[in-house]
Amino acid sequence: MNVLSTIDRQALLGCLYDAVMAPTGFQGFIETLCHAFQSKSVTMMTRNAVTHDTNGLWVYGATLDSYVQEYSSEDMLAQHILTEPIALFYASNLDVPFPENFPFTRFYQEWVVPQGIAYATGATVLREGDWLTQLYLQRSPEHSPFVRDEIDLLNEFVPHLQRAIQMRQRFTELQLGQNFLASSLDVLAMPTVLFDEYCRVVHMNRSGELLLKSSRDCWIEGGHIFTRDLSATRSLNLELTKAIRASHGEVVDPGDVVLLHRSARMPLILMLTPLRLSENTLSQGAALMFIFDPEKAPAITVNLVKRLFGLSKAEAELAVALCCGKTLEDTANERDTSIHTIRSQLKSIFGKTGTKRQTHLVSLLLSSPAFFLAEINL
Repeated sequence: MNVLSTIDRQALLGCLYDAVMAPTGFQGFIETLCHAFQSKSVTMMTRNAVTHDTNGLWVYGATLDSYVQEYSSEDMLAQHILTEPIALFYASNLDVPFPENFPFTRFYQEWVVPQGIAYATGATVLREGDWLTQLYLQRSPEHSPFVRDEIDLLNEFVPHLQRAIQMRQRFTELQLGQNFLASSLDVLAMPTVLFDEYCRVVHMNRSGELLLKSSRDCWIEGGHIFTRDLSATRSLNLELTKAIRASHGEVVDPGDVVLLHRSARMPLILMLTPLRLSENTLSQGAALMFIFDPEKAPAITVNLVKRLFGLSKAEAELAVALCCGKTLEDTANERDTSIHTIRSQLKSIFGKTGTKRQTHLVSLLLSSPAFFLAEINL
């Protein structure tokens, strides 16, 4: 069947402009686009043209975890798009040079094949500095390759895509800028950063500004967050993407904390949590990032953790030590006790907090009032 003959252009445009005010953003649009073009998956993402850092904004039918962390810089279609004029779609089976080499690449063997992808088309819809908003459609081997007429039709949608994306961005900025949350973050002592659904920083509290201004390990550039550690940046982008998608109501795997290692110092602990903001008829996805510096842990935190979770004093001290980046062995040595005793205490902590892993425990504690109220009351 001819794909073009089944596409209702007006209905697709209506779905696109509905996304400007939709609580789930462009999620409904990319699902409709996927079915209209008989594709396996569709992804709208942002990509840094220099570092290849990638954030999946809206994803349907694909898994981006390993792509974001390992393979984005090896995507031949993405590399081709970066060197060509923006606002035009390019297809892997029509435009990528030397396609005969593609099956021998690591990207093809380790990501494309396991994902069940045979053909892809994509475009840079918008460019703001080094950051690109891109849209990709992928087809499986059971689908037909992309043809030039389909690419031409996608190109007709580009001006509408640009308009809709920019409209939603402006609404996002207006709402988050006026929302009471931005000012209320300033009462928190823990460094806190607010991201909009485009993974851009829209507000930092005073502690966050101070930390990022003095840090050589992480900083804000062009509205986006970077770290000195490339691996940490990729992990941070992945967790940010998960949080944003969860804020749109998607069911995604729970995230983990990100450790940002520092030379001769204990690592910063970064935790991202989804946040949905609603005002009148407009709902926006967002995320908060809490930055915990274990070298500045407040002294009364142990008492708060003890009261909040019903722990013994020894258990609370162990929980705080783990949040400060210490190992079980470190704690055993400091207390001059056996590792068996420490592990027994950790098992008891898991039971009382409903957690199963150390990372989950740290995430729970850092999102609890313990680390907020402690510093505020100093």
